[in-house]
Amino acid sequence: MPNRADTLAWESEQDAPLRTELIDAALALADESGLDAVSVRRVAALVGRRPMSLYTHVPSKDALVALMFDRISADLLVPAPLPTDGRELLRLIATRSFQTYLRHPWMLHASGRRPQPGPNHLQRAEQSARAVEALGVDTADAWRALSLVHEWTMGHALHVITLREDQALARALKNADDSQHPTAARALSAATSGGPEAAFRDALDMILDGVEARYLRQR
Repeated sequence: MPNRADTLAWESEQDAPLRTELIDAALALADESGLDAVSVRRVAALVGRRPMSLYTHVPSKDALVALMFDRISADLLVPAPLPTDGRELLRLIATRSFQTYLRHPWMLHASGRRPQPGPNHLQRAEQSARAVEALGVDTADAWRALSLVHEWTMGHALHVITLREDQALARALKNADDSQHPTAARALSAATSGGPEAAFRDALDMILDGVEARYLRQR
C-alpha cells in the first residue's frame, strides 16, 4: 500500500493557514514529548478541531511528519552568502544540523521514517551538493564524503541526546581501581572535558582533514 504522505501537496494557498497551525502544534508536542506522541487526532484536539476535518489537509501521520520535518529542514540551511570554500561550507552544514538535532531530537526519529522530501529538504540537498562539488573529485566519492559527515553528525547528536554510554562508563571508572584503568580514565576525562559542542568540533575537524587528505591532495 502506498504511503499516504505521497499524496501530500506542498504548495496550497487554500489550506496554508490551517497547516501552519497544525504544524506549530505538532512541533510543540514533538519537542516536549517526542514523535511517538504526535498524531493527527491529538494535534486536532490541541487546535480545537475534529480529526476528520483535518484529513483533507493532512491525510496521515506520515504526511504530518513530512510537513514537520520540512519546516525544521529550513533551520538546517546555511544562510546566504555561502562560503566558496567547500570545507567551510561542509563545516557550517554539519554544525547547523548538529545544533538543530539537539533542539529537536525527534528529527532523528523522523529521519528513520523516511519522510517525503519537501522544498526545504530538497534545498538542503542542493546546498550539500554544492559543498561536495568543491572537492573537485568523482561525484560518487564526493557524496561518500558528504555521507560520512552527515552520518557522523546524526550519530554524535544521538549520542549526546542519550549520553548513556559515556555516563555509564564514567560511573564505572569512578568506582573502579584507578590503577587498573588509568589510560581509559584519562582518555574519557580529556575527551569530555570541553562538552559535547567541543567534542563535535574536534571530531568534525578530524573527519574533514581525512576528506582533504583522501581527495583534495590527489588532485
